[in-house]
Amino acid sequence: MTHSSKLTVVGLGPGDPDLITMKGIKAIQAAQIVFAPRSQAEGESRALRIAQPWLDTQRQQIIPLRVPMQRDATQALTAYDELATTIGSQLSALAATQPDGCVRGVYLLLGDPLLYGTFTTLRTLLLDRYVNLSLEIIPGITAFAATAACVGLPLSMGDERVAILPAPRDAAELRDLTSRFATLVLMKVGQQLPALLAMLAELDLLEDCVYAEHIGMPEERIVRDVASLRGYAAPYLSLLLVRSCV
Repeated sequence: MTHSSKLTVVGLGPGDPDLITMKGIKAIQAAQIVFAPRSQAEGESRALRIAQPWLDTQRQQIIPLRVPMQRDATQALTAYDELATTIGSQLSALAATQPDGCVRGVYLLLGDPLLYGTFTTLRTLLLDRYVNLSLEIIPGITAFAATAACVGLPLSMGDERVAILPAPRDAAELRDLTSRFATLVLMKVGQQLPALLAMLAELDLLEDCVYAEHIGMPEERIVRDVASLRGYAAPYLSLLLVRSCV
């Protein structure tokens, strides 16, 4: 890989193409090769769909990537190692066809690349393996920030504290969190939703919550009356905003 090879990781935001930053759009448009990850459960890359308005498929190479979701750490690392090899070899192959050896690539990601993003492990592997690779990360708007904006819910005021974490499984932990933070951003709700609703009801916080899924996408859903979600099968990438100080 040449010293001129550059990979820009673009945080696309929650799903609305209009929420991509101008810097992100410029990076996408300038790229010669676009890496579009998708999970094994996705029929198509959501990241690619979001970035579609800014792509030029006649000029750019589009490389779909299947991102591993293994719970086993060893298997996940092996899968990410293969991804790093694919990205590096694709950049090198394209660089070999350029007179100046200069290649610009982008790696597309939903949300923000460094908040529960799939790129964190991949970043370490790429930098360790390809010492001449220039890597830039462009932040994206998070789903919880977009949700708060949609419903006009302050995430924090004054000196209030905010906690961002995967949905807790333990009622005692949730109680402790609500006593120490004004706002909880509970990520990756999914199958935890029924238990969370029961715990929040016990804490008398159901009326101070907002549920959201697929923000910025056609299937977007935002619910203020979260008690109505009892029995609902929430997708993995859903969230709850809990204001314990209102």
